[in-house]
Amino acid sequence: MKSLNIILGIVLIQAAGCLSPPSVSVSTSLRRHDLKGKTLAVGGFTAQNIMDYPGQTAEETIVRDAGTALQKRLKHSRVLTAEVAWAAAGSPPLKISRGVPITMGHKLTPDFLRRTHAQGVDYLLWIDLLENIVKNSSSQRVSTSRTASTYSTRNGKRYSIPGSTSNTYSSYEAAGRRLGASYSLLDTASGRTVWRADTKFTRARVRSTTSWSGFPEPPARPLPPEESKLMQKMTDAAMARLPK
Repeated sequence: MKSLNIILGIVLIQAAGCLSPPSVSVSTSLRRHDLKGKTLAVGGFTAQNIMDYPGQTAEETIVRDAGTALQKRLKHSRVLTAEVAWAAAGSPPLKISRGVPITMGHKLTPDFLRRTHAQGVDYLLWIDLLENIVKNSSSQRVSTSRTASTYSTRNGKRYSIPGSTSNTYSSYEAAGRRLGASYSLLDTASGRTVWRADTKFTRARVRSTTSWSGFPEPPARPLPPEESKLMQKMTDAAMARLPK
């Protein structure tokens, strides 16, 4: 696996071009049309530890975006957002860190599965944030441009005008974030995972300053991309792989 340093270098080089979408790996026992006419609900979100947890506001956004993406993907199924599912079946219990008492999302429990099943939900979507790494990077670069030699004729004689060379000096600061998450679809009757998508995504924000006389002072370091923004793209990529 490439280190985040290397990935950030690629982001710097490709900042003005097309970047790769989130990677998605799927394992499933579902067949085409298995979800047609079924009732599905977004269950919740869990972070693995305090450092990974993006905060309650980001959690709410991630869960809400999952409901929107699921509804968009499965137009021939009944899809409940987490808000609707929790209103009917009650919310899943909070996940609290053992050391410092901080919330890290919610816990998927057999009792919550039973309650959602009792409300007519056939399948429950659960999101696990497995990795959330921030890395800062900086670099300096020199780009050289050259103009070709030209020729002119004066008084019947041909003169060569040599080309010129100029350098542009740039200083970069980048803040990147790498996320890894899994999306699991569970059969509420058996508790069995029938579909799972593992996703990874890396993005960076870059600032630069330029000079023609030497390396300039580096710019202020940007903040890394927000988790909810990256997770929205990861969610869309994962939901696009659901059979319908």
